[in-house]
Amino acid sequence: MSIKDSFTEDEWFLLSSTPALIGASMSAADSSGVIGTVKEMTASMRATVDAQQGYSDSELIQALLKKSENWDEAKEKISDYREKTKDKLEQSNIKSADQLQAQMLDDVKKCVALVDDKCTADDARTYKEWSLKVADAVAAAAKEGGFLGIGGTRISDNEKALLAKIQTALGIDANILIA
Repeated sequence: MSIKDSFTEDEWFLLSSTPALIGASMSAADSSGVIGTVKEMTASMRATVDAQQGYSDSELIQALLKKSENWDEAKEKISDYREKTKDKLEQSNIKSADQLQAQMLDDVKKCVALVDDKCTADDARTYKEWSLKVADAVAAAAKEGGFLGIGGTRISDNEKALLAKIQTALGIDANILIA
C-alpha cells in the first residue's frame, strides 16, 4: 500500500495543491510588478522541484511530486489539476488577495491536520517545512517597491506578516523562520 492510499482523492488534491496556493498567496501579498511576479512564480515552482531532491527520504513528498509516466498522463494531470483548482476558487468565491490568503491559511491548517493524523512524524514535519520553504522562496524572490528592481525591500512588511501567519498555521516554531 502506498502512502497515497491513506488519503481520499480530495485530501490528496489538497495536500498537492496547497504549496502552490501558498506561493500564489505570497506573490499576491504585495505588488512586485510583472518581472517580480514572474520571479516569484518561478521561485514557487523551483521550491517544488527542489523538494523532490531535497526530501528524497520522504515517502509523502516523493509521492506528491511523482512524475508522470508519459506526456499524455502529464497533460491529463495538469488539466485535472487546473479544473479542480478553478472549481475550488469559484466555489469559495475568491475575488481578492485577502480572500485568497484566508483560503490558503484554512487549507494549510487542514493539511497540517491530515499529515499529523495520517503520516509519520518525519513526513509530517517535512511537509510543513517544504510548505514554509515555498512561502519563503516566493517572499525573497523579488523586491517590492522601488523602480525597475532598484531600491525597494527584499521582503515587505505584508510578506513578513503573511509568512508569520503561514508559520503559525503550520505549527512551526517561530525561531526557525527561514526568511
